[in-house]
Amino acid sequence: MISSLEGGGSERQALLLLEKLDRGRFAPELYLLRKTGSLLGRVPADVPIHSFAESAGADAQGWFHLPGAVHRAQVSHVSDILRQRGIDVVYDRTFHMTLIAAPAAQQCGIPRVSTIVSPPSRAVPLNAGRFLAIKRRRLRSGYRSAAAVIAVSGPTARDAATYYGLSRQAFTVIPNPVDAETLDAIVAQSPRPRRDERFTIACVGRMSVEKGQVDLLKAAECLARSHPDFPMPKFWMIGDGPLRASFEHAIDSLRLREHFEFIGHVEQPAVWVAAADAVCIPSHFEGFPNVMLEAMALGIPVIARSIDVTRSLGRLASDPAVRGRDYVATFTGSGIALADKIRRVRLNTTGTRSRVLAARRLARESLSPDKIVPKIELLLTKAMVHSGPGITSNYNRSP
Repeated sequence: MISSLEGGGSERQALLLLEKLDRGRFAPELYLLRKTGSLLGRVPADVPIHSFAESAGADAQGWFHLPGAVHRAQVSHVSDILRQRGIDVVYDRTFHMTLIAAPAAQQCGIPRVSTIVSPPSRAVPLNAGRFLAIKRRRLRSGYRSAAAVIAVSGPTARDAATYYGLSRQAFTVIPNPVDAETLDAIVAQSPRPRRDERFTIACVGRMSVEKGQVDLLKAAECLARSHPDFPMPKFWMIGDGPLRASFEHAIDSLRLREHFEFIGHVEQPAVWVAAADAVCIPSHFEGFPNVMLEAMALGIPVIARSIDVTRSLGRLASDPAVRGRDYVATFTGSGIALADKIRRVRLNTTGTRSRVLAARRLARESLSPDKIVPKIELLLTKAMVHSGPGITSNYNRSP
């Protein structure tokens, strides 16, 4: 279960799971709130798709304005699908889907495996909308009733435990995988983006406050003002969002337009990542960003804010030879610190190359689908057999 397939990180991870689940053990079906998105065409042909929006139809829009009506209709629709299709286990991703999946699955006596993709203390207040206190209580109940709850990183698990008042042992940490072979094929088969000789930095993500692109603008201003002899990079801004118009206006006001190119939404960000000299992730918080994984797998240097997930990367390597390394170049603070890190990555060729090689090895060996997907499959299988470790479940069917 995922809201749509618009092309964000969680949507791409849901699609990857649909592609990689062992068909000898699982027959996956996809539930969307809206049957939209650039990734729809990549859903495997053997996966049935169910959509709430298509089922509700235009006639229902009038009563949808009643408080709670949409949520009740969504829960009812999911419950109907679970019964009609004889679903054995539900996998819901993002807290928006947990709010719907938890009551629906409980009504049907079907176990769930839920995934938390971002630190909820930051993500939920920012994105939950109205009735935050009610939704927080419902999410706590939803995670308590799940057979298992996956957190995409250790810091996300710790944050969720604190935010929801649950035991840290209630969460299983499984990092997002990256399908390097598919990335290689996509890059090889796609036209290479046109670029000039300038050092080019790609910034991929929704243009909103929490993604921190304003610090990239401050960094560019700092480089232009304080380091006039340093060759100014070219910045590819990939994605859209509520801050795009104001961001472009600020760039024009600072006379930096020639250094920024707004690409907009693209179906395959990996093509642009592979063509860049570096990737910048200035987000103020993240769960386990896809663009970071893709850049690491493609051997592209990553410049990222020092946040919980970037500080925890060193513990993920299965190979002791690369465990504990610095896989990304991190900065702390705002534009001045980021400008300094851009200069260091641009000039420190040897250090950058060593970091990139370690990051590429980590992504391709420790975070491959072959290593990660079986861990999710194990939780799905356990959920169908018993309540799963760490969380009290209301699911009591025998195997």
